[in-house]
Amino acid sequence: MKLALAALGIGAMLAFAGCATPESDPDRPQSPEDAAAYNARLAIAYMGQGNLAMAREKVEKALGQDPKNALVHTAAGLVYDRLGDDRKAESHYATALRLKPDDPEVLNYYGVFLCRKGQTKEGEKLFLKAARNPVYRTPEVAYNNAGLCLRNNGQLDGAEKHFQQALAIKPQFGDALLQLADLNFERGRMADAQALVQRFLGGQPASPQILWLGVRVERALGNRAAADAYARRLKTEFPKTEQTRALLDSERQSG
Repeated sequence: MKLALAALGIGAMLAFAGCATPESDPDRPQSPEDAAAYNARLAIAYMGQGNLAMAREKVEKALGQDPKNALVHTAAGLVYDRLGDDRKAESHYATALRLKPDDPEVLNYYGVFLCRKGQTKEGEKLFLKAARNPVYRTPEVAYNNAGLCLRNNGQLDGAEKHFQQALAIKPQFGDALLQLADLNFERGRMADAQALVQRFLGGQPASPQILWLGVRVERALGNRAAADAYARRLKTEFPKTEQTRALLDSERQSG
């Protein structure tokens, strides 16, 4: 089962870069460095709105203003990745890493790109370097992404190890609980998957992914009442999700 790498999308980049929107005032006096960072943030904001032409314009402007800024090159990597220009995206990610070789955020973004392109070993290496940085505040995210990188490329034992490393740091980390539960389900370890689903729900709000997994786990264990309880919650709390559609399809097929 292919799963998306976690916590490293546009929202995370905006948090990394600071807040900016296309409606912000760009005319206040700025140094070239400040102007470049500002335009990089605008590029990400435009990308979030789907305006890729303006995103490219702003990131190119930022690169001209401060070509030695790792944030700017990371933003350029994201923009060109979205535009489908792998060569430019990788070049900018590599430049960002060269400028800030120990920056956990740069390591994570480049790692996501490499893993999606099938460069599993290289991506895992960057995630683990980020996770082991003693000043990184969320190493569990990097371990979880390392696990996803390996799982998406069929390396299930290594993936399981990294999910467990994430949970050793943050025992109620929802992303890692979900991934490890789903991996156990895939490998036929239903009791382990059941325990992880319950652990997830015991420490945080439900998600459609965990409830749908709960349905399938309990069905596999023959626990009809528990499966039905998860199914009712999924329909009630998340009626318009793909997981609820999958549930309804399964019910039609079994009926």
